[in-house]
Amino acid sequence: MIYGDLCDLNMSKFIKMVDKLRYFPVINQGKGLIQPVNARDLGKALYHVLISENIKNGDYILSGEKPITMLQAFKLISMNLGKKTTFISFPIEFGVFLARCMKVFTIGRVDYVEKVQRMGEDRSFPHDAATGDFGYSPSPFDKGIKKEVEQYLNKKVNKNKENSV
Repeated sequence: MIYGDLCDLNMSKFIKMVDKLRYFPVINQGKGLIQPVNARDLGKALYHVLISENIKNGDYILSGEKPITMLQAFKLISMNLGKKTTFISFPIEFGVFLARCMKVFTIGRVDYVEKVQRMGEDRSFPHDAATGDFGYSPSPFDKGIKKEVEQYLNKKVNKNKENSV
């Protein structure tokens, strides 16, 4: 899960959702693990691979600093937005049922079934080989998401200024 810019289609979507929803649904208490990686860290890793002579592995997992739960990520987003968000947990089965109903009622135009299912999966992966071979050291999620939320808020303020002129 790559993040770090408002065009990332990952955390930027969650930022918008947390900003708009006072009550935010989570699947299985938000216990699913994620390990988002900042796009800047990927760029640095590519640079280090290109200049390094110690590359031992052909493939590398480039994940974020450490695993966090979905709920922790949402709470960090909410805190950085300055929002008081109430998180409401639903069992994954109920979430999938609602997503399937939405798909049927919209004649397939809105299909969130797979996205809801992924919310309950653990998506964290170790990056030990990259750390050992070329010193891969990703930045902490809390610092990266803070920057992305600041970008979002700045864009929102600038958009409001344009609309009021």
